[in-house]
Amino acid sequence: MNRVIILSFLMLSSVVFSLYGEIKYILQPPKGWDCINDPEQLPKKIKEIYVGKTIANNRFTPSLNIAQEETGLPISQYVQVAKSYHEGQAGTRCMLLGKFMTSSGPAELLQIDRTTQWGPVRFVQAMLIQDGEAYVITATCLKNEYSILSTSVFKAIQSFTIPSKILHTK
Repeated sequence: MNRVIILSFLMLSSVVFSLYGEIKYILQPPKGWDCINDPEQLPKKIKEIYVGKTIANNRFTPSLNIAQEETGLPISQYVQVAKSYHEGQAGTRCMLLGKFMTSSGPAELLQIDRTTQWGPVRFVQAMLIQDGEAYVITATCLKNEYSILSTSVFKAIQSFTIPSKILHTK
């Protein structure tokens, strides 16, 4: 039964593979969002970007990206480094929101509000660490569109799964 559910989830989700063919993680993006996962088009740590549709003819496109990097830090220190970085950016306010449950366990959430050329933008970052790998899921949209997009974005973040967490649960 669990195997059928896992296979169904894999077919409907975005799945990122390493060079050796193992599944690195799974994420179900918001419906209708396009995926960019070509390493030639992305910064080194970014593995995928999902691009939503603009709302009300705005020029700013909502997005969600997944970054991955090796770290030796525990999650509390990793989050503090990220928070300090954001707070060092001009026109930026950053708040720790606490834990949020994903399919792979609890992630720490940051909310970042930044003034940009498009106006006030809200970022939500979910961070979790497993086996020395940090996974950072960042959702970005105009602050005034956050209430429209937040449900679908949080469902996507909640769906984040590291397969070893699926295979080792009952």
